[in-house]
Amino acid sequence: MGVFFGRVFRGDWLSSVKAAAWPAGLLLVMALALAIPSYGQDDEVVVGWSDRLRIALAMLLQGFGGGFEMKASGGSSPFGSDSGSGSGSGSGSGSSGGIFGDSGTDAMGAASLSLVPLTVTLLWIGALYLGARMLRTRGAGLEAAVRLSLLGSGLVLVLALFAQPEIQGVEISSSPLLAALGALAISLAVTCGVLQRDDLAAWLAQRPGARSAVRAFGTAVRALGAVVALCSLVGFVAYATTDDVDGTALLIALPILPNIGFAVLGLSWGAPVKFDVQGQFSMVGSSAESGSFGLSEIGDVWGNGAVAGALSLGVVCALTLGVWAARRSADRREQLLAAGFSLGLVLLFTGVSGVSAKLAGGLADWGGQGTSEFAPSVPDALLFGLLWVGAATFLGPYVLRLVGQQALVPPAPTAPPMPPVYGPGAGYAPGASAPADPALPGAPPVHPAAPPKPDVPVHPATVAAAPSAPYAVEPHTMHLGAAPGPVAPVAPGAPPVPGAAERKRKVLIWTATLTAAFVIGGGATAGALLLKKNNDESGRAQNKPPAASQSPTPQQDRQNQQDQQPSASATPAAGPSQSPSPSVSQGGATLPAGFVLKQDPAGFTVGVMDGWKRRQAGSQIYYEAPTGGAYLQIGIVKNTPTTSYDNFLGLETKHLQTPETDYRRGQLIENTYQGRPGALWEFTHIPEPDESSLRRHVIDQAFVAADGTEYAILAAGRADLWDASKDVVFSTATSTFTVN
Repeated sequence: MGVFFGRVFRGDWLSSVKAAAWPAGLLLVMALALAIPSYGQDDEVVVGWSDRLRIALAMLLQGFGGGFEMKASGGSSPFGSDSGSGSGSGSGSGSSGGIFGDSGTDAMGAASLSLVPLTVTLLWIGALYLGARMLRTRGAGLEAAVRLSLLGSGLVLVLALFAQPEIQGVEISSSPLLAALGALAISLAVTCGVLQRDDLAAWLAQRPGARSAVRAFGTAVRALGAVVALCSLVGFVAYATTDDVDGTALLIALPILPNIGFAVLGLSWGAPVKFDVQGQFSMVGSSAESGSFGLSEIGDVWGNGAVAGALSLGVVCALTLGVWAARRSADRREQLLAAGFSLGLVLLFTGVSGVSAKLAGGLADWGGQGTSEFAPSVPDALLFGLLWVGAATFLGPYVLRLVGQQALVPPAPTAPPMPPVYGPGAGYAPGASAPADPALPGAPPVHPAAPPKPDVPVHPATVAAAPSAPYAVEPHTMHLGAAPGPVAPVAPGAPPVPGAAERKRKVLIWTATLTAAFVIGGGATAGALLLKKNNDESGRAQNKPPAASQSPTPQQDRQNQQDQQPSASATPAAGPSQSPSPSVSQGGATLPAGFVLKQDPAGFTVGVMDGWKRRQAGSQIYYEAPTGGAYLQIGIVKNTPTTSYDNFLGLETKHLQTPETDYRRGQLIENTYQGRPGALWEFTHIPEPDESSLRRHVIDQAFVAADGTEYAILAAGRADLWDASKDVVFSTATSTFTVN
């Protein structure tokens, strides 16, 4: 080892540095591209270009095993300052300071993000391959592989140390040691494989089992690369055509294109993408959400045509794996081995293609404690992968026959025997006799030692007795165990071979087999998903976008409570104030004197007092009294991840953690508003304890519409002037509110 590393450190470092420039340039170019957009910092740039570059590097280095963790300290509350609005939307007015909030934001907590951008990993491997190929052309050996790996991992370590900025009291860590170790392992594997390729081939030539396994693994890698490239393209196009997707969002999606591809592959085979959110978050309230997005949800959102397209993509991907394995395998055993490697690689990359996050404390506008995870389901991928890959492996050879191709049998590891050479000076050993002509058994060999002279006639019998040239034998027509001989020509216009009719019959048989395989595979997948869907909660609406299924215990408790209570339209809600029924039909609603009906540009209609001024802050719309002190607020959250009741519980917890506001609950119940699940929340608090001692009364009715958007209708005013029997602002708003 000492001698070896002595050669390593005394070798040609300049060439290794030039080879290491490929992966170094790759990382820098990708980081520069990701640092160009401002990411919503149009009004005030808090995170400058250099800081965005360092953040981008920290995100990219996760492709080698690095981490991404944010830590902050300071501040009086882990949730930041209280907004005082009590909106049921849970979004507030937003922040103009970009991803880190305003410049004066105090934070105390930590957050981490776990994501493996497979695009970075694959491009890094490709860059290392190019650099190693350059060294190989110069005759470099294993020592150069070690030098290149050390340079690559050292570069990653330097970049990881650089990618740890501190912004507004928030420190970002990229786990430099883990990133460097991961880069070192990948670099050694790639460069040693490239530079020691000849020695590896010679070693495998003497071990047929290992050679077959390596060849099967290479087949699986090639086939899976083609499949994931197709699925990544389909997923990227589907994502690009989605509403509210701009160029910045498309740029962010590029480092995770293979992640998207494996998710699309799993969806096309029936394996859903699962999500799990546990904890309490200031933006969405308390959450205990878990659910999945699969073929059934695709049908609910985009229709049965999208399901058929996804299944067709699954058939194409599976047959690609099966046909590739059949075409490049020497025998059935190697074909099965290649299929097993393909399924194993699918499961491996499916397991690392998800994303998870943890939050504890408060950072900028975010606060709470909990975890969230979004990832394809590995158990479902194993189940449906066995179904699809197994069927495709069985049908692969027959599909090759249908298209008129044959398997590519790899050459033998040893050199083929040379054809016999006749005549003197042919190189026979002393005492060895020349082989007899196989065309004339028992006949003495005729040795054309020299070409006949022009003036010497050649006897016809000599020409007839000359051996047939073995080079005239077609390799595709030679059968094992058969003697070589000339190929019989086929006369023009000859009748077809007797197996033509049999071949046509086989074509029909295997066409029917492929159709049956598609029907059986797709039917089994759809049946399993349908059975799984029927076991889900029946309370989810069919026309709602794919949303989370509530955790069973709290949901069942609240459902039982709702079943025991009379409907909101039958009896008024219990509490200190008799608020109007939220399920009043608005078709016959009449406006009280002094109210007007507003067609709001945000997509709803509501009755408000005449003269109240409209103001919008983010997704919150305010109608405020000219004298101040009272207002009507409409909060809107699209694709809400939680119920209105859970959202209110989370906001209430936030108020309770701030004793200065002197929060007092009036009522917090689940109800039904306009036929949709909702919640009613009434409370009093002191919104600005440092500036005013006036207590505010707030009443908020929230519900989730059929398209998954949550609307919160909130009325606020001075608590000492509140009279439930004379309330007209809130009752008029709830009785006239309509989603356009």
